[in-house]
Amino acid sequence: MSPQEARHVLLLYRPGSTDASEPQTAEALELAGRDPELGRWFEQHRAFQKVMRAKFRQIEPPAHLKTSLLIRGSAEAKVATPAAWWGRPLPLAVAAAVVVLLGIAALWLPPARPDRFANFRTRMVSTALREYRMDIVTNDMRQVRQFMAERGAPGDYALTPGLEKLQLTGGGYLQWRSNPVAMVCFDRGDNQMLFLFVMRRSALKDPPAATPQASKVTELQTVSWTRGEYTYVLAGPEDPEFPRRYL
Repeated sequence: MSPQEARHVLLLYRPGSTDASEPQTAEALELAGRDPELGRWFEQHRAFQKVMRAKFRQIEPPAHLKTSLLIRGSAEAKVATPAAWWGRPLPLAVAAAVVVLLGIAALWLPPARPDRFANFRTRMVSTALREYRMDIVTNDMRQVRQFMAERGAPGDYALTPGLEKLQLTGGGYLQWRSNPVAMVCFDRGDNQMLFLFVMRRSALKDPPAATPQASKVTELQTVSWTRGEYTYVLAGPEDPEFPRRYL
């Protein structure tokens, strides 16, 4: 996870809630503890949230508001066609509070958590680039499939002819937005690794088409496609013949 991705995740973090138990949030919090710049930003963000919560608690409606509303409601109940609510005057203090709250919400409302295919692909590439761990080390594909299936990750994924020729080294169980992801690792034959990430297509709003799409993401070459109920991302060192060689 990059510091920028961690910021997006931490914008939604609520201290004292169960957010810290989510894998993405836990990873972002860990990165904030190791990255000085991200850590400073996170402390400033939390301090701002604390101040704003205190300001919201200080906003009180006028003392006469409840009585005025009750009287107005009683009088308007006798009218056959009441006026629209937006035509009625609001107490100045309440109107001002509404304006302030709307302005703050527009400026500080956290963005939606990234849920597009491009976000998934970038997250998987960052997993491959940093020091990764294989949960199972084996050259037996049946063991890897069984390991993934037992944890709810795709285990019946389909390998391309090019990948079937490579030496399997193992695999790892990952998650993206609480969706299980199977990571299958191959030895390219020159001390370089290839990573195949498989997730259910239903977890994505915009899964890629069946026709493989090549794209360079940061330092790695990727090819992505959807087949049946699964979406695949193959990532590895840049190679001019990457799609032809491994698909």
